[in-house]
Amino acid sequence: MIWTALIISVGLGAGAAWIIPTDSKIFKYLLAFSGAFLFGTLLTHMIPEVFHDGVGKMGWWIMLGFGVQLMLDYLSEGLEHGHFHSHGSTVPWLAIIGLLLHAFIEGMPLNHNGAHGHDHSQGTFLWAIALHKLPIALLVTGALRKAQVPLQTIGLIVVFFALATPLGATLSNVTTIAHYAPQMLAIAIGLLLHVSTTILFESAQNHQFNLIKLIFVIAGMTLAAWMSTSLNLQENFMLGSWQIKR
Repeated sequence: MIWTALIISVGLGAGAAWIIPTDSKIFKYLLAFSGAFLFGTLLTHMIPEVFHDGVGKMGWWIMLGFGVQLMLDYLSEGLEHGHFHSHGSTVPWLAIIGLLLHAFIEGMPLNHNGAHGHDHSQGTFLWAIALHKLPIALLVTGALRKAQVPLQTIGLIVVFFALATPLGATLSNVTTIAHYAPQMLAIAIGLLLHVSTTILFESAQNHQFNLIKLIFVIAGMTLAAWMSTSLNLQENFMLGSWQIKR
């Protein structure tokens, strides 16, 4: 499920680069929607989830993730939240490496169960990451095409980007990192909290949204809230059924 959802998401984003220009309003609206959905998912589901697990001081781990993303931003130059700084026809490999590290880390909690035994590989966290990756894949592919980077190189970068997050999930599941799943989730939340808020703030010109962008932001947050509420109701129903059986 993880591999399929994330690879399809990156593939769709990369393919859309031939249709949607990265300087178009459509791209900006898609980016704002994905950022709002990611932010809404963190607030309504993932942050309550990690504090419910309650292993150690989760706030410190979230802050650590936020700080890690600040350092990754230095490498990636803002690729995670919709920025691409042209270097002529030269591939900005340092920025690509920063983006791949971000994608790898955000995938590490995906194969683990959280509170109530909730499987992150099936829930809103997975879909939030998948939706987040779609416009970023579009941005990277479109910008590299515009810089006239060879298609073989673009394809290689897109493949690495598609595989980075599921590889993070797989590695953390087969190593001792699995024992620190709540902490890894908190670090990933810190990364994504930085990214999502940056997307929302930077997508607002003069700190104000135009009406259409505001609609996309509200729609993203509403969808995240609806999915989280539906998931919680499903979990409560399953928990109730299990208790009745006992």
